[in-house]
Amino acid sequence: MNRGIYPPLAGAITLEQRLEVLSHNIGNLQTTGFKKDKPIFATVLGQTSGPSVAGLDLFPVIGGLPADRSQGVLAHTGGALDIALQGEGFLVAETPDGLRYYRGGKLQRNADGHLMTHNGDPLLGKNGPIKVPSGEMVIDNNGTVSVNNVGVGRLRLDQIPAGETTQKVGNLYWTVPQKPTPASGTTVHQGMLEKSNVNPALDMVELIKVTREYEQMQKAIQAMDEMSSQAIQASRVQG
Repeated sequence: MNRGIYPPLAGAITLEQRLEVLSHNIGNLQTTGFKKDKPIFATVLGQTSGPSVAGLDLFPVIGGLPADRSQGVLAHTGGALDIALQGEGFLVAETPDGLRYYRGGKLQRNADGHLMTHNGDPLLGKNGPIKVPSGEMVIDNNGTVSVNNVGVGRLRLDQIPAGETTQKVGNLYWTVPQKPTPASGTTVHQGMLEKSNVNPALDMVELIKVTREYEQMQKAIQAMDEMSSQAIQASRVQG
């Protein structure tokens, strides 16, 4: 086998993975509260026959897929059950799989009057789930919930402590660190939604760039393959 095919093959693998992540990000452009992913690549040693040649047998893999948690633009909706966060904090939801972080969105009020996430899970306050009676509900910037000017609870706001990590677990939820801490500098905005932090212009340019680079790698692989075929044919003729 022509070992010169390995570098363009490794490059094609990397670019294909980048295309998948970019496509996923752009596909969630209109998803409320979505945070785009940023792939981190590592390398593994390919299982090839013969002695290893430095730089030729290393193949890329996604070593991690951390999310870019930068702030998304807040859009006004006027909905009483629409809330958005500005800052690094998270709301906390109680799910069948345990506590989950949540950046806000279109809330619901179930038949018992409890505030629920878009996925139907209770939204926690300082003292557990918040029950909201009928009436005009107002949520101030600190997360205090009032109905007809009477306080009924305060939303729990946490942030990720230094040295701790969290990750997406579907349905716009995030895992909760082992030792969460109260959020500071985070404000709650009622009647607004946080848009995806995907930048359509920049990410589309990046998508086009990576697509073209991928096509170049495919051409290089094809050229190497043709060279191998020609070499085999030549050896047969000489033999």
